[in-house]
Amino acid sequence: MPEPIRVLQVVPAMNAGGMETFIMNVYRAIDRQRVQFDFLYHYDMPCFYDEEISALGGRVYKLTVRQDNRLARYLRALGRFFAAHPEYRVLHGHYSGFGMFYNPAAKRAGITVRAGHSHNTGYEQGLVGFLDRCMSFFFVYGLTHRFACGQAAGRALYRGRPFTFLPNGVNAAAFLPSETARAAVRAGLGLPADALLLGHIGRFTQQKNHAFLLELFAEIARRQPRAALVLLGEGPLLEEMRQRAEALGLAGRVHFAGLQRDTRAFYSAMDGFLLPSLFEGLPVVLVEAQAAGLPCFVSDTVDPSAAFCSGVHFLPLADAGAWADAVLAAPLCRNPDALAQARAAGYDIVKTAVALQEFYLAAHAAAPERGPRP
Repeated sequence: MPEPIRVLQVVPAMNAGGMETFIMNVYRAIDRQRVQFDFLYHYDMPCFYDEEISALGGRVYKLTVRQDNRLARYLRALGRFFAAHPEYRVLHGHYSGFGMFYNPAAKRAGITVRAGHSHNTGYEQGLVGFLDRCMSFFFVYGLTHRFACGQAAGRALYRGRPFTFLPNGVNAAAFLPSETARAAVRAGLGLPADALLLGHIGRFTQQKNHAFLLELFAEIARRQPRAALVLLGEGPLLEEMRQRAEALGLAGRVHFAGLQRDTRAFYSAMDGFLLPSLFEGLPVVLVEAQAAGLPCFVSDTVDPSAAFCSGVHFLPLADAGAWADAVLAAPLCRNPDALAQARAAGYDIVKTAVALQEFYLAAHAAAPERGPRP
């Protein structure tokens, strides 16, 4: 059997997040005897998925530009990297901000297939977000192929240019609810079986809007004494949100569960999923929550095409009380047809992985060789 082709995935880093989860979902499902992934990071640090990437046969290369901001050093490193690795004929860039640098470097090195992927519709506020927005403007000019997780994400990044919609697929069957897992998680949190448990999964960053999330839960908690909230994730705003929860009188009712390698049991434990993000592409966690059959309460900034199941409620971010009203008025019961609906809508990872695999194989076959493997 011939060796698998190797596709270079260009990312900021492979820590836990929606974009990274999507890439790993594809990586696990793809035929790795035909296609292998390698990764080029922009941070030189240990990351959440490093060990799994290695176990799956992938290689990880780490640059330092996001830590030292030494652009000239980064450009030299890119040139040396692409020259040293003629095995790469296909590059898949998930990092739009720095695409203005790595795509031209890849082109100069003879990599003729440079795919881009849009995973979001907006940027953080502040200087870093402003710079990312400005730099991402140039991303489209170095691409030969364009992918997006949703229609809104594609329009936002590619500005009228055509793109291919590629659903953020998940292993939908793995999210079928489990009564055993539900009981175990609730016992671990110290919750009774009949408690109303709402949940959220996401990094503690401005985008995920945890401050609003805590305000709306405070409204729910005031009206529903047996309600609790579980928050999964880490991030720079974690400690600030812990303090805010205490200030709102929610100590003991908001459970900060940290970073979890396997979130499926937590979806089983929840009665409803909350996602009041300021912006999103097409969030993987919303796909997972729907596959688990959960009622979902989502900000109307999220692409409405993200809803493929019944029980997804889109709400404006203006009023936390209105969100509380919606949650408490909705029937918080599981959707028994979630798995079939996820598959029918194209959100099963097998379909996504096959589509990308066929693209990689065809693109690699059509691209010119860049020299012998080192």
